[in-house]
Amino acid sequence: MNCPICGNTFNPYTAGKPKTYCSDECRNYFKYKNALEKILLSLKPTREAKKVIKGDMFRLSNLLPNGTNCLSSKKEV
Repeated sequence: MNCPICGNTFNPYTAGKPKTYCSDECRNYFKYKNALEKILLSLKPTREAKKVIKGDMFRLSNLLPNGTNCLSSKKEV
C-alpha cells in the first residue's frame, strides 16, 4: 500500500487496526493540515495579513525535500 501523504510503500497490516499512513509524521501532517484548513477558513484577515499568511505557507512548503530553501540539501563543510 502507498502512503497517501508521502507516497512511500508500506505494510498496513500489523497488530490491530490496519494503518493508513506509513509513519507518525505522515499521520500528524494529515491531522494538523486539516486543523489548519479549518482555522484558515474561519479567519477574516486584512489584505496585508493575507500576504503574511501566504508568505508563511510558502516558507513551509520550502521545508520539503528538494524545495528551493531546503535545509537538508545544504552540503556540510
